[in-house]
Amino acid sequence: MGASASREKFSESITSLIEQDVSPDNAEFWDELWKIPSSAEEVFELISPEAARLLRDQRFDNLATLFTQAIAQLCQIVETPYSIYFDQALNCVRVLTRILPFLLERGDLGNADENVENLCWGTAGDNDDASSFKDSIVGRVVGGADHLTREEEEDAQEPLALLVVHAAMHMLFLPQFTCEFFEENNDPDGRGDMNDDSDSSSNESVDSKEERQKKEADAKKEALDEEKKIEKQIEEQGDSFMRKEAGLRETRYAENGIVLLPKPATIVWAGGIGVKTTKFNDATVRKFDKNRIEVLRLLLAACCDPLFSPSYEYNPLASRWLGVATAADSPNAICLFYSLFNTVMSYDPKHGIGVPYSGAFASDSHARLVTLSAQVLCVLLDCGLSGDPQPVKNDEDEPIVEFEEASKTGFNLFRTIVARIDSRQDLTAIYKGLTKLLWSVHESRNTMLPGSKQGLQCYQEVLVIFWKILEENPIFMNHVLQNCDVSMIVVPVCYLMYTNRQDPSQIGLIHLCTFLLLKLSGERSFGVGLNKIFNTKLPCDIPIFGGGHADLIAITLHKMVVNGSQKLIPLYSCFFTIICNISPYWRSMSLVAAVKLVNLFEVLSSPKFLFSEHKAFNHLALLLEVFNNVIQYQYHGSQHLVYAIIRKKDIFGRLATMSLGRAKSLCEKVYGKKIKAAVKEHNRLLKMKKANEEDDDEEDENDSDDTDSDGEEGRSSHFKPTEEWLSEFKEKMPLETIKRLLQHLTPVIDEIINREEGIVDEGEILAVLNNVTMVGLLPVPHAIVIRKYQPNQYTSLWFTAYLWGIIFVGHQSLPIFDGEAIELFQVSTGKEEED
Repeated sequence: MGASASREKFSESITSLIEQDVSPDNAEFWDELWKIPSSAEEVFELISPEAARLLRDQRFDNLATLFTQAIAQLCQIVETPYSIYFDQALNCVRVLTRILPFLLERGDLGNADENVENLCWGTAGDNDDASSFKDSIVGRVVGGADHLTREEEEDAQEPLALLVVHAAMHMLFLPQFTCEFFEENNDPDGRGDMNDDSDSSSNESVDSKEERQKKEADAKKEALDEEKKIEKQIEEQGDSFMRKEAGLRETRYAENGIVLLPKPATIVWAGGIGVKTTKFNDATVRKFDKNRIEVLRLLLAACCDPLFSPSYEYNPLASRWLGVATAADSPNAICLFYSLFNTVMSYDPKHGIGVPYSGAFASDSHARLVTLSAQVLCVLLDCGLSGDPQPVKNDEDEPIVEFEEASKTGFNLFRTIVARIDSRQDLTAIYKGLTKLLWSVHESRNTMLPGSKQGLQCYQEVLVIFWKILEENPIFMNHVLQNCDVSMIVVPVCYLMYTNRQDPSQIGLIHLCTFLLLKLSGERSFGVGLNKIFNTKLPCDIPIFGGGHADLIAITLHKMVVNGSQKLIPLYSCFFTIICNISPYWRSMSLVAAVKLVNLFEVLSSPKFLFSEHKAFNHLALLLEVFNNVIQYQYHGSQHLVYAIIRKKDIFGRLATMSLGRAKSLCEKVYGKKIKAAVKEHNRLLKMKKANEEDDDEEDENDSDDTDSDGEEGRSSHFKPTEEWLSEFKEKMPLETIKRLLQHLTPVIDEIINREEGIVDEGEILAVLNNVTMVGLLPVPHAIVIRKYQPNQYTSLWFTAYLWGIIFVGHQSLPIFDGEAIELFQVSTGKEEED
């Protein structure tokens, strides 16, 4: 059958399902439907969103038969994985991927529908209708008979929702479909059988020679084993020290539990974390990429019900589909975690033949697999309860999770695996893998030939993975800050913020990068690590400066405020908190960073900003705390900041002498027109009230209430300084340190300028400032205040919405999800914008 003929036949079959009832017993129709060769694009095009909803709402029996038959086909192929049925299996996968999101629109997180509930979660014992079509269909599978075996009868009692998720997870490790054959090695030494055809004398000679060789080999092996044992003891001591620093107890041993290691390891898609074998060949492994993509799409479609829950009602424990996928008894779940994780970590966007634009001629299936792997991994880590990081092992020294814990409601096996990673080698490999991927974003754009290098496309998903590991694994952050180069994560994060600051579609990315910096900045080791000299050339208009990575963060966040999107205003307090957290450890501030921060202080202290709202001075107070921290703790090496403050000394003087009368005067001068307009509106409403006083009592009362509320709105339409505001302002503005600094250094600088008759080299002034001692002149150093990120349900909900927003936008070429029914976030279409 040609491509056009098969497309036409498939279209006719779908039309028949929409227009008429098709009996489950119509074997000819259903067998022909599954055997029609159809691509994913054809399935998605011919089963349009309108067609899928018509099937669900008007021909539900047909949809139930289609859904059940497809699952039965997959279950049979899992049991008997013959390659002749793989194409048929792909058809089932594609159809299920298409119709599942439309079923979940009416699932328990969306607008719940009883028919959908019975179809997906009903069993033969719970629902007679469900049992009627299950009994007649599950047995009629590829190459199967019309009767059910005992095992199939047991499977028939399971809900179809569970069967489709489990079938997808089985198919991700189906031999010759998504992975290679797995065979036990019955000859571990690799020596084979001895040859018995030689004579006895030669046998004795060979035996004696082999005995000597065997003894030598055994001696070498013993020495090597002893060396490995010592290395393992040293590594375990280091791991134990890391656990103590993270506040974890020593490893506890238990008899039974679920082993958190992939078994067999050879079916894992890529080497890396948790997989010590090196027998991975790109050429042989990547031949399964396309099939893996198809099945991962199905798994993603089966776990998409958070999309149909309003954000204010979303509960990370509510999705039963995700609960099945992340449960302890989910098939191949541990192998799936390591496959997804290592596929992402081992990806090298720059891998190629070394020729510019070579990526344009290569297949992008592996890049799509990496993106989809990252998305599925993020989804599976974004539900259920956090994993318990306390290490537990069995008698064979394997990490396990006890059955009692695994049986708890909300248990998530994937989050538990992430929480239990405690090997220094693995933690280092994770950090290097993540940063390598993120660095490829700006490195691909930093070339002589634009677009000649391929960059990472799923960097937002990689950042989410980084965030999830920081949240789940308490050892990971300590290890990164104390044993790794923190600048490796700072550079790509700052680059992404700097280049996307004015793009309204990337506001979520800016939020994510801000949360990452805020969480890391709450640790002293992060601030100390930022003193490493910055010498990376970034493909953007960031000014050239000579300083460390703390300067890079300050310059980036300054740009966010003065030249970023208006939608970034809610993040201003986070920006200043980040700078404030790292400021006590900022050993040498560059000229560019110093000038920008002081200029920013000038902007924030201007009447237009200071009197824009009641709490507008909070940003100013944080920036003032930055100056105090640097002056008190890092004076020598920060002469650029000191000089910039001296040059702008009038700003600090005006703030120190701020009075209520002056505040009111400045506010009136800047916002006088708005205040006058508010007063005029208030007077107009008062006249309306007097004009209506002759009306009856009820109408008069209603008008009075309306007028009072409107009048209050008019009077309070803009902030006006009060005595209470001034008192709070002076309390929040710690100007004493800078006042003493200016009192002592201003005369010194004036004397130098007068002595040189106004012609002074700035280098000379900076040298004087660096050599001046401030001991005894400044106030007693204040305690360092670090503001740490505190996890909360609102941030978790934001991450869920952001993650699914990335996934939704990333699947537009093959639209798995239709925006019409999405409730988790708002989807704007071109048609709506035109209207």
